[in-house]
Amino acid sequence: MISAFIQGFSPVLPFLFLLFIAIISLTISWWIYKELTSMSLWKKWTLISLRASALSLLVLLLFNPYLIREFTETETPAIAVYLDNSESLSMNRGEYNGIESYDQLINEFRAAEDSRFDYQYYLFDEDIYEGREVSLTGASTNIQQVMEHIRENENKYSLSVLFSDGIVNRGRNPLFTAQTLSTPIIVFPVGDSTRVRDISISEVDFSVPLFTNSRNLITAEVQQEGFEGEEITVQLLENGELADTEIVTFPATRSSHLVEFFRTYSESGFYDMEINIPPKDGEFTERNNSIGFNLEVIDDKTRILSLAFEIHPDVGSIRRLIASDQQNELIMSTHIGNNRFSGDDPRELDEDFELIILHGLPDINSPLINWISVRDEPILYLTTPDSYGILLNADASIFNLTNFRLQSAQTILNITVGSAFDSSTHPLLEITQASLNRLPTLQSYQGNYLLSPAGETLLTAEYQLTETDIPILIVKDTGNMRSASVNAFGWYRYENSRQDEARLFFRELFNNLIAWSSTPPDRRTMVLEPRKTSFSENEPVEVRATLTNERGEHESNALVELYFYENEQDERRSFRMSAEGNGIYSVSIGSFPRGIYRAEASASVNNRILGEAETRVIVNRSNLEMVNTQRDDGLLQQIATVSNGLFSDVPQSEILARFYEDRNLNEAREEITIDINYFYQTGLWFFVVIILLSAEWLIRRAISLP
Repeated sequence: MISAFIQGFSPVLPFLFLLFIAIISLTISWWIYKELTSMSLWKKWTLISLRASALSLLVLLLFNPYLIREFTETETPAIAVYLDNSESLSMNRGEYNGIESYDQLINEFRAAEDSRFDYQYYLFDEDIYEGREVSLTGASTNIQQVMEHIRENENKYSLSVLFSDGIVNRGRNPLFTAQTLSTPIIVFPVGDSTRVRDISISEVDFSVPLFTNSRNLITAEVQQEGFEGEEITVQLLENGELADTEIVTFPATRSSHLVEFFRTYSESGFYDMEINIPPKDGEFTERNNSIGFNLEVIDDKTRILSLAFEIHPDVGSIRRLIASDQQNELIMSTHIGNNRFSGDDPRELDEDFELIILHGLPDINSPLINWISVRDEPILYLTTPDSYGILLNADASIFNLTNFRLQSAQTILNITVGSAFDSSTHPLLEITQASLNRLPTLQSYQGNYLLSPAGETLLTAEYQLTETDIPILIVKDTGNMRSASVNAFGWYRYENSRQDEARLFFRELFNNLIAWSSTPPDRRTMVLEPRKTSFSENEPVEVRATLTNERGEHESNALVELYFYENEQDERRSFRMSAEGNGIYSVSIGSFPRGIYRAEASASVNNRILGEAETRVIVNRSNLEMVNTQRDDGLLQQIATVSNGLFSDVPQSEILARFYEDRNLNEAREEITIDINYFYQTGLWFFVVIILLSAEWLIRRAISLP
């Protein structure tokens, strides 16, 4: 049914208002033509009528009238049907014969459909999507998503029907949402509720990434039912070879166990792993007895060479600080003269270092000067008392190592750490604020210092609360190499101080120095990893990347290309990753068959390569749906009860019809739609005004009026 009426600026008296406009327009038009007596009466009133009509229409349009149309439609009540499409329903269990029994139940329901309703079918596993035919390929079950969908469409559907086994392995408990719904749910249980004997690996956990020469923990959760008093062997396979085993004994009819494996790797790279449990006699299924995953092992130990040319307490303090971090690998060497060393001779070490710390300097004529100068590693120079004599006569090679030269020396001063730039100017100064004048004193030479043109002074010295020109901390960043110099000694007093803030200042300053100096400016600017440890064959593979620029800031404006290799023949697919903000990029690349795949990514900004990374993606059968296949009638009955619905094993038409009648669900609903149309939006009215005025003009011309 359609009804319409006109409303304008005054909807209370629309007719009186229109009559008033018409009278005023007619009066004005009559007044204009009242003096004309030479024309016939019908022509005179024709002109008056045309002028009055045009004027009335224009005035009416100025008041912005509109037309309201009401449409009343009768809607047939609708029912939403949700079919569980998860893999657990494909298992033959008891009297339930997998998809055959499921299809039979669905067909019975469709045969009992009531013609007074419209039916909309949805499939669900981890997500919800439209569909009528189940394939039972879903990797998980999220009934909470169904409850949310019902709540969002309560005005659209009078009733919801749920086919499921009630096994929830994704999302929150659906009961909390079900009890807030205003429409009932009819629940048909699918599957079998009898118990079976089964062993499954439900979850594997490990750190990401793993590091070389570290003890790495891998844990697996094993669940079982029906094997009380028996024991199993849990195997850890590495690259197809048996790497470790653990024996687990089951103390009860149903239990869960955490199995731990410890692995240590000397070489970095990717390792294909699998945890497997040999099947037991009488076990319900073997499909959940193994799970594969991939480990990325990174050689991320920071190898630091501490090379001392003088016996001083500062050397021991710095070395103890370095050794306290297990991520550091410290190599200690002390030169005791005549090319002899306490510890390792650094020239005989056949390895690279992330950082070389020089405690003092070798003699000017020592061959060690040349050995250090030609090294590619960054240098952290820490001055010692005897090194100032060498600094007075320093040549270009020593100047490049220390970043400063002492042109003239006067005397040793007891100094304190003085002015520091704002902590936001350099990451080295991101330390806890301290009262610098209360910290222990250091020592350095008063004199005339020449600094490296590429160097930057971050800390200077104070003597008796007076600022000096003595630099304490000098840093240099050339773009591909970092170096730093500390022109003061006596730091052992900070380590041994009774003041907490002195010890904290010492630890934070030198930890920052070591970390900043040992990290190349372009090191690991991109981290590439899959969103999950492994994916199932039925879910899309998602890969994410984290990107930072040369300043260590999150970079969100880069072009990130991902290359996905599907097999060993290097057949690859290319994708562009989308920015999510805060330097995070992601891409979904579809589903793939079971296997291990390689992914590479390259990030560029303004045609400059900012970072490159590589990762592995594991696709296998998900054990999540196979961990538990026993139908949960308790949950399904509660969902039906709290929603004022119905729990029924069989979709009989008589039971359903009685349920519809009892709750008046079969009554048709009327929906009123209001449509508002403003007159000024239609050009027809202005066209009518032009016709009226044109007709008036033609008549005036016919009787020779101006």
